[in-house]
Amino acid sequence: MKTSHDMDALIGKFLSGEASPQEAMFLEDWISESPENETYFEQSSKAFGLTEKTISTDTAWSNVQARLKQAPVRKLPIGWISAAAAVLVISLGAFFYLIQSNKEHLVYTAGTNKKNIELNDGTDIQLASHSSIELVSGYGQKNRSLKLKGSGYFSVKHSKKLPFIIDAGPIHIKDLGTKFNVKTSDDTIYVRVDEGVVVIYDNKGMKLTLKANESAHYVISSGDLRLDVLAENLKKQYKTILLDNQRLEDVVKLLNTTYKVNIRIDNPALKDCRITTEFLNEDLDTVLMVISQTLEVTILKEKNNEYVIKGLACIQ
Repeated sequence: MKTSHDMDALIGKFLSGEASPQEAMFLEDWISESPENETYFEQSSKAFGLTEKTISTDTAWSNVQARLKQAPVRKLPIGWISAAAAVLVISLGAFFYLIQSNKEHLVYTAGTNKKNIELNDGTDIQLASHSSIELVSGYGQKNRSLKLKGSGYFSVKHSKKLPFIIDAGPIHIKDLGTKFNVKTSDDTIYVRVDEGVVVIYDNKGMKLTLKANESAHYVISSGDLRLDVLAENLKKQYKTILLDNQRLEDVVKLLNTTYKVNIRIDNPALKDCRITTEFLNEDLDTVLMVISQTLEVTILKEKNNEYVIKGLACIQ
């Protein structure tokens, strides 16, 4: 009596067109013995079609009938049957592994607006517009690694067993329990820590540790990784600013007060332009860059702390 292992091997040979006429007839008798055998054969046929190539049972029987006319009946060595079974099992295993792997490779993308993401390990991410993250296979179980394209603000729960690591291309950022911001702009990647500690590594082996209220930048073209040295009074200018459909004229007044600068609007028609966004402890240059891109205006720095906003009236 053949075991289920031998029957799997025989079904695999039959569906691939390699079964001898004697084996095919034995399989046909086995299928007709019970409804359970018939169901098992149908399920195996479907699985085989997914893992190898789509082969109909009619085609398989045709192949056997053709071989009846040109080949004598011979008994296949049991070793060959075992080998075929191993191939079928491996193929099925590989197929379901690929399905599982695709499930683990999760990608989150933000369109024109930012996107809030909460991962299964309790990590909160505020993904900036036109940015994306891809979780490495096994995230939350074997690792806590992800790939970042663009910018995002990360609030991470620390784990000694599974450190949180961001692959930002030319640099990697390792969290030591913190809240921090990663921002990519043209040729530069900026990292700022609000709480805790992060360690930055580049592809050349450079290492830089950032503590709370410290920031650094990496110039992609030159491979230069540097700690930012900011005056204490400049650090105090960092604020959280929430804008909800605010008029540009009111936004300018708020920025002038917050950052101790003088920003003016060149074209009066721009005063009624509306903007909705949120700035979490961003420096003035970042705030102005976002406003410029959002409203499609030009912001020029004149002298000292004076800026001018130029452009056409917004389409309301």
